[in-house]
Amino acid sequence: MNNFSFTQSEDARHEALNFVKNSLEKGSWEKNQVCIHNIKTHIENHSLFKHPILAKLKNKELNLIQLKEIHSHYFIAIVKIFTDALSILIYNCHVLERNKNIQDEKRILAKVHARYLLSLNLIDELGFNTHNLALSSPNKSHLAYFINLLEQLRIAPIDEEQADIEAKNIQNFIKHYLFDYQELLLILAITEQQVIAYSEALSVNIANYGSELTEGYYACHGLVGNGENLANDDNHQDDIWTLLTQALDVENFNHLYLLAEDYANHWLRFWTKMSEKLEI
Repeated sequence: MNNFSFTQSEDARHEALNFVKNSLEKGSWEKNQVCIHNIKTHIENHSLFKHPILAKLKNKELNLIQLKEIHSHYFIAIVKIFTDALSILIYNCHVLERNKNIQDEKRILAKVHARYLLSLNLIDELGFNTHNLALSSPNKSHLAYFINLLEQLRIAPIDEEQADIEAKNIQNFIKHYLFDYQELLLILAITEQQVIAYSEALSVNIANYGSELTEGYYACHGLVGNGENLANDDNHQDDIWTLLTQALDVENFNHLYLLAEDYANHWLRFWTKMSEKLEI
């Protein structure tokens, strides 16, 4: 089993997860689990995670010019907006007070436990080190790390108007659902899944051009430490899927299933555009 590369209070996290799971009647939880499993399985088997560019990145086939272009557009697609979306999702937890899945006496506390779990993700994003707060810094936020990576690559963040439409479409897709709790949970769960797969591949390729490029941003995404440690993305993704299981309106299942497909297709088009544009 992989070791965690960033120490969280696992006891408190499991306490929150147990509350979430026990906030529903057993039958309701199990019914929702089946629905979420179907969506997760569908996305895991999506072409996004079988894109030829993944193998090429892992085989270190891309040159530095190609990697620079990818990072410029990746910044627009997801890096710049992710913490915005996560922060709004934490606010959106107030809808759990009216969620009919949740037992009446647990509805108010449900938003507290959901916010706790999502805040583990947020403080990670913002550069906090819960093992040693003295090591925390906004300069260690994932956004700051990525901007520093762009500086190391000697490229300035591109203006959104100059970005490829596929990158802007991902950002706009997220913006459209910012205040829809279930939809945003789903989008961010898939985002974490995409980040795990592609960050690992990108870090392998970019290491060809200097080990310092794999520090910072790539030290806290996907597999880190030569594949020995697991960054927090996997924890965060699991927590988001759990919260979606809690909140799921089963009558909304078909909508969410199609939404997941649509969002994954946006990412598929992004990576296809990068491949075609850069002749990869």
